[in-house]
Amino acid sequence: MQVVTIEDDNGTLALTLGDEFEVRLPENAGTGYVWHLDLLDPPLRVVEEAVKPALGQAGATGEHWFRLHAERSGDTTVEAKLVRPWATDSVARRFRLAVRVR
Repeated sequence: MQVVTIEDDNGTLALTLGDEFEVRLPENAGTGYVWHLDLLDPPLRVVEEAVKPALGQAGATGEHWFRLHAERSGDTTVEAKLVRPWATDSVARRFRLAVRVR
């Protein structure tokens, strides 16, 4: 399974129908900022989402990850934003990934 991280921001990913991949983004929920994945258009579907807190240190940065499945052929863009959910104008960072499914 392919893994995409914050270093892949504004990159591209080529998949085959049926492939899955993970998007792993650094997150410290203690700051109030969490990653929100914008609604996806086909050909991708989110099959799992989880937050993996950092182990051993209070307040350390963990990971928010999304596992996505390529259901159909086509092109799309995965977009996520690091926001405080209660403050709609609080976008601290954005992440984008162009995806092509064949």
